[in-house]
Amino acid sequence: MRLLAILAVLAAVSAPCHAAPPRTAVCLPPQAGVLDALLPGAEPLVLIDRGQNPHSFDPSPRQLADLSTCDLYVAAGLPFENALLPRLRALNPAMRIVPAPAGEHDHDAPEADEHDPHFWTHPDGIFAEARAIAAALAEADPGSAPAVNAALAAFEASLRDLDTTLRARLAPHKGRAFLVYHPAWSHFAEEYGLRQLAIEHHGGAPSAKHLARLTDAVRAEDIRLVLVQSDSEAARARPFADSLGLGTRLVNPLGRDPRQLLRDTADAIEAAFPQAPSLP
Repeated sequence: MRLLAILAVLAAVSAPCHAAPPRTAVCLPPQAGVLDALLPGAEPLVLIDRGQNPHSFDPSPRQLADLSTCDLYVAAGLPFENALLPRLRALNPAMRIVPAPAGEHDHDAPEADEHDPHFWTHPDGIFAEARAIAAALAEADPGSAPAVNAALAAFEASLRDLDTTLRARLAPHKGRAFLVYHPAWSHFAEEYGLRQLAIEHHGGAPSAKHLARLTDAVRAEDIRLVLVQSDSEAARARPFADSLGLGTRLVNPLGRDPRQLLRDTADAIEAAFPQAPSLP
């Protein structure tokens, strides 16, 4: 019996060990969508997940406690993270932190369209985020690397197919402008040869001078809609929209699937100017 017990212990010790998936946390829902695609069932903690304002967000004590037990945190480059990340490193030195894609994290830039932090609103930003998350997952659990890399390849293929479709759809509108309240789509505009006009000016309420210039541009471009991110934004945009007979179209940039955001944005832009411009 004793020999059998010893053999059982030896068998347990020599059995291959499968590391548990890393406990993950992300700043925003679109990052959770990328993580879902790379590591199904990961169920990450999402900090900003119930309509909170990313510009004024402050993590709750419960969220901070949960974060302190995570193995991996995917940052978004938002201002509140300037104070959060040093605290997380002090609380949990072993935590891996995936930074926001380089060059797109200055959320306090003086010019609204410069250094746009909304990296998840265009394919290149989503590609960069997916590759960074995949590398961190493979480092945290080397045994999962083949599966993560296969999932990454499938995710990138689906994103490339979508990008090809959107380029064909938006090609007739190349060079045209669309109108938004908050300038969250400058990367999307650049990617597809469009121009973004924004009611919000330099991160704040528009001046009368700005609105006068914008009125001329909207009429010249024959724009029909204002893209807004929330009901509260729609209310702020409504006085200007009503003065020009414009509708509003809700496009949620914080949905969980960034690929759906690309589709929704293209739908809204096509609705903003349904007729392609006449060719010379």
